[in-house]
Amino acid sequence: MTRTAPRRLGLLGGITWHSSIEFERLLNEGVNARLGGSSAADLVVRSYNFQQIADAQAAGDWDGLGATFAADARALEAAGAEAILICANTMHKVAPAVAGAIGIPLVHMLDATADAIEAAGLDTVALLGTGYTMRDPFYRDHMAARGITTIVPAEPELTEVHDLIYGSLARGVVPDGARAWIRGVYDQLRDRGAQGVISGCTEIPMVLTAADVDEPYFDS
Repeated sequence: MTRTAPRRLGLLGGITWHSSIEFERLLNEGVNARLGGSSAADLVVRSYNFQQIADAQAAGDWDGLGATFAADARALEAAGAEAILICANTMHKVAPAVAGAIGIPLVHMLDATADAIEAAGLDTVALLGTGYTMRDPFYRDHMAARGITTIVPAEPELTEVHDLIYGSLARGVVPDGARAWIRGVYDQLRDRGAQGVISGCTEIPMVLTAADVDEPYFDS
């Protein structure tokens, strides 16, 4: 069998190291399944101190974050990356700044998720993620442009999902009862018309997986 070399991919964070490791694991497994032998992914990775990212998000410094991610993307391109992946849903808020700073493709997580939803024939899905992802227009508008309606939790559950992510899951901690609770949050969204659910934060699969729901599950 003739094997080819994997394309070099630049990864911007996870943004927590827990999800960074998961991205790298899945990419390596995928490349090996495709190419066989001892093949593995060719990656250049920018790993972040999540506390600094979270502090900037809380301060509303999205312009600063966009400038940082754009500069880091250029550095990965200079290191030979042939495409860039922002390994976090929330940080796709600065995707336009990243895409505009590089001369290589940005593999857009929201487009890949929308492709999967369209392939499943759905048009209305629940969205679980950080408060920024669920409240800000960047995510729902991107999906709406593809004809997909996203439904998010009402308060106080929306804030409680955000606090679960930042207070526990981002640290690798799954509180007792968190899995049953998040399933209940999703059940409310299903009752409001959701035909499936987007795992719209790379930490959500720590508490809700495809095995936990009867409807289609889209792991961004």
